[in-house]
Amino acid sequence: MRVLDLTRLLPGGYCTQLLADLGAEVIKVEQPGRGDDVRSTPPFTPSGVSAPHLVLGRGKRSITLDLKQAEGADLFRRLVTGSDVVVESFRPGVLERLGLGRADLLALAPRLVYASITAYGRDGPYAQRPGHDINAQAYAGALSLGEGPADGPARPYLQASDMAAGLQTALGIVAALFARGQSGQGQAVDVAMTDAVSSLLAIATAAVVGTGQAPPAADHLTGALACYGTYRCSDGRWLAVGALEPKFFTELCELVGRPELARRQYDEQGQDELRAELAAVFATRSMAEWTHLLAPADTCVAPVLDHAEALSDANARDRGAVLDLVLSDGSTVPVVAPVARLSRTPARAGTRAPGLGEDTVELLVELGVSESDVTALRSRGVL
Repeated sequence: MRVLDLTRLLPGGYCTQLLADLGAEVIKVEQPGRGDDVRSTPPFTPSGVSAPHLVLGRGKRSITLDLKQAEGADLFRRLVTGSDVVVESFRPGVLERLGLGRADLLALAPRLVYASITAYGRDGPYAQRPGHDINAQAYAGALSLGEGPADGPARPYLQASDMAAGLQTALGIVAALFARGQSGQGQAVDVAMTDAVSSLLAIATAAVVGTGQAPPAADHLTGALACYGTYRCSDGRWLAVGALEPKFFTELCELVGRPELARRQYDEQGQDELRAELAAVFATRSMAEWTHLLAPADTCVAPVLDHAEALSDANARDRGAVLDLVLSDGSTVPVVAPVARLSRTPARAGTRAPGLGEDTVELLVELGVSESDVTALRSRGVL
């Protein structure tokens, strides 16, 4: 499968990274001289390369085309006729004005799958509004669920709208390709970031369905129960306790030397007191000591690792869930491996991210463009 990636930043980059890991040939179609904005996103490696680009761009190729110039648009159409998927993340109408909208390209290549990622959808009253992850989370009600400082909700570290949109778009593309295999016809895939993050809020939606009201500030999964939360240890590190079921909480209480606490697990009026008693217990030992005692047992307890620790965790490394990406200078950096494990056609993480326009000449020569014409196109700013 050949995928043409017109997207910028995280949602589309994550979508096409997933497709590349699963075996697709992904070609980033980028603006000459600038490229995907993720290329200028910090932090940077010692050699000056954007680390987000290394993570999201691995296993892809890159061509630069100025789609606003007629020659650039024509070259893109030639690429489309030999491709299976186009993914774009412009506001509705931008590509249509260039003659490269979904109706234009589906007419040119009826078997094409044309996927669009927008903040609020291609239709509706918000279609032309700009928006990033935090805005989509705000409209979807996700932002209101996080406790934050006195001046408002917590600012999310996880870009849930971006990542959910990338995942849902990849899933929609796979479904459209499967349907094409039966009908021979391509189609459009439309994913809004607000819709994508809303799909993650199943428990919050259930609260509205069940009560007619937004979920409370703390429910049984977000702080209402002492058996499900985080606790500070003597060294200032934290434990994540997820002992929701009585069997887990009973085992935990036995191991920490407070078996009598188990019967108070679901006492609604006594949760603050129970939480305080558990906090006092966990404050007596370090995170490492508690992890050694509790994590191997049936307690649903885990250490709260920082992300650098998580990428070197024994379980992740042993299972190959984290791989080392080799950079051009020979150094290595850790990246998350493809998540879905296929027994017959295993996914493979790409080994490197392309430089801006690195594959332009090779791809155009494949289209039948001579190297002298490539030079002329570059001189006119088309490439």
